[in-house]
Amino acid sequence: MTESGKWSVQVVSDPESAIEAAAALVAANPVSYSVFSTVTASLVSEPSRYADPRWWVVSAAGGQPVLVAMCTPPHPINLPQHVPSAIAALAGELIATAVTVPGVTGPKKAVEEFLDHYLPAGGRRVRGREAMGVYDLPVAVHLPWPVAGQRRAAHEPDVELVASWVAAFLLETGDGESDAVATARRQIDLGNVSLWVVDGEPVAMCWASMPFGGVVRVSGVYTPRAHRGHGYASAIVAAASAREQRRGHTCMLYTDLANPTSNKIYRALGYRYLGEDLRVTFA
Repeated sequence: MTESGKWSVQVVSDPESAIEAAAALVAANPVSYSVFSTVTASLVSEPSRYADPRWWVVSAAGGQPVLVAMCTPPHPINLPQHVPSAIAALAGELIATAVTVPGVTGPKKAVEEFLDHYLPAGGRRVRGREAMGVYDLPVAVHLPWPVAGQRRAAHEPDVELVASWVAAFLLETGDGESDAVATARRQIDLGNVSLWVVDGEPVAMCWASMPFGGVVRVSGVYTPRAHRGHGYASAIVAAASAREQRRGHTCMLYTDLANPTSNKIYRALGYRYLGEDLRVTFA
């Protein structure tokens, strides 16, 4: 543990300890901590999923944690929320211990504060920057136009198809570091993958995360190019979201703010824009 002024920073290497440290933060901010919760929980049951995962617990000196950051290389360090000066303390800890991270992601203000302190002293430079919209669903989801087909859950025989779509999705989004087959199998085994089916043929997919703090994250939204332009993505997101709402869960998702079409679609379904996250990768 390192103490600097009003903050102490503790490095944690096992997911159970990270979950325990962040319990109150997840309960208070389940949307902000959605990525942390789902990834950390998955490492409890699948510890080999990432090599050298680490968490940093930032606490007020002698007090309770105010921030738990996570890094699962090759993914950027995740800052779930902006806690002024605690972010600077975290950056200082990384610099002092000569820890390099592939990038940083989180609320825009948190990322900008981290970059202000980490880049000059860490000798890193920015390679890419992506703005992401954060949305939740405060109302009953509504598909405002008719779309042919219906939702069904993906099962074991769908692994090959879903894996091919995951690979295509990762390629289009620029995140090619994940194992598409492992991702498909994991999400299907958890019962999280929804397929939109027309005349017996799957034409679109998405999945919902496991719930934490009553919140699930909808992601992996993908329609093959041959089936685009028919509203299938809207339909499967609406159907999956309705399923989670019936279970008593609050839905949230991230969008690429450079894609106005997807942002418009999610707003039409009832999703509410909460703010901007940044994903910055380092050279």
